[in-house]
Amino acid sequence: MMTAIAIDNEPPALQVIETYCNKTDLISLEQVFTSTAAALKYLDEHVIDVLFIDIRMPNISGLDFYKSLPRKMIVVFTTTYSEYAIEGFNARAADFLLKPFQYDRFLQAVDKAAMQVAILQQTGIL
Repeated sequence: MMTAIAIDNEPPALQVIETYCNKTDLISLEQVFTSTAAALKYLDEHVIDVLFIDIRMPNISGLDFYKSLPRKMIVVFTTTYSEYAIEGFNARAADFLLKPFQYDRFLQAVDKAAMQVAILQQTGIL
């Protein structure tokens, strides 16, 4: 089972991700954060496989936050702004979920993340 955290400054968006994660055995959502600073502290002490992050965050964009991480993990960007999709995929995102997204679309993203995690584990990167 993959481990994940979610970062979004909007608690209802985090609740959706948490609900969807609880419906599948593929991923365990370890923590949710409304602040990138709090998430960074968590990531300093914990290793996760997948990061769900909103692109538009206060203080730092989700893209810049992900790019700044010293330890890489699979990322799924979540946002209401489709114009960030190309930049998100250029950052090697597993997927880009356009809010509001449904459970079946979420599962597609989790499946893509699982494939990337498996590849990175086989090559020893994760």
